[in-house]
This record gives sequence, C-alpha cells and structure tokens, in this order.
Amino acid sequence: MWKAVGKDGLAVKAPWPELGEADKMLARQAKFLRDSLKTFRAQHGKAKKKDICTIVVIDSYPEWKINALLWMQEMYNGSEFSDTFMKDLKNKAGDFVEDKKQVKFVMQFVSFIKKEVEDVGAAAMDTTLPFDQMEILKGSERYFKKQLDIEDLRFGKLETGDEAIKDIPDRIVDNVTPGKPYLWCR
Repeated sequence: MWKAVGKDGLAVKAPWPELGEADKMLARQAKFLRDSLKTFRAQHGKAKKKDICTIVVIDSYPEWKINALLWMQEMYNGSEFSDTFMKDLKNKAGDFVEDKKQVKFVMQFVSFIKKEVEDVGAAAMDTTLPFDQMEILKGSERYFKKQLDIEDLRFGKLETGDEAIKDIPDRIVDNVTPGKPYLWCR
C-alpha cells in the first residue's frame, strides 16, 4: 500500500508526518455542530409533539451582551484576563442591564464566554459569529434528521422572520443566541 500511494522505501522507516498549526476556526465550527446536536437531542426528547421541527438561529446578540463582550475585549491582555477579572465584573455587570435582576445573567454569560476564550481564543469575544451557522446547520440536515429521527426539519432565522418561525413562542425566542440554535418541535 505504501508504494501504491507513491512512497519510497518502507513505511516502518518513514518519519511521522508533521502537523501544521490547528485550524481554530474549523475546531470552533465542529464544536458548534457537536454542541448543537447535543442540545437538539435534549430538546427533541422533551418535546410533546414532534411532527414538525425547526432549527431556529439568530445572528446578533442583544445590546447588553454586546456591551459585555466589548468590555471583555478591553479587559483581555491578549493571552488571559487579570486575576481580578471576576471581581471587576461584579462591579461592572450592573452597567450592562437596566433591570438589576438580570445581573446574574450577565455574570453567567461572561463566565461562559471566559471559558470559551480559554478554548478558542479571543475570537470567542466577537460580537458576531465569524462563521455562517445557518450554512453549517443546513449542510448537516441529513445528519440531524437521521440522528434525531425527524422527517420534517425546517430552518428559520429570527432576524428575517422566516415563514418557518412565524408562530414561534417568546419563551423560545429568548433562548436563541448566536452559536446557540434551538430545535423547536410542534
């Protein structure tokens, strides 16, 4: 086989191939797809009706999340956050939301993004996704249908008001954020 692929000598004497640097964007897209399927399995399992399922996405964050991300970008030194980052966040979190009851959501969101920064780098703090999530999801339609045993799978984007999501409940709209699509079954 070694010679059939055009190599000389013996395969056992060949050096190990050298890998280039990992493609962080591709890794991030793969993680998005894996995490989406995991979430969809949970949502599909809880659904009472499963005749029609729609994958719902949104491309933009609400203003308070954009402000939190911009603040995080200012606090990031290129490789890590300061030791006082979470303490600083406690003092700053109230500035991002009008209702002080939402401060805990700010804390949770920033904590989640901080972990993402550790995994994928500063790109996790982007205010928009650097990839087209709808393209990735639609490209995996057959995979989702098979994995979730869904016959009628549709796609809808909240910003465009697609026909597939015209009657979507507010409780679902509130749970959709960039990079976190939702499987709405009815």
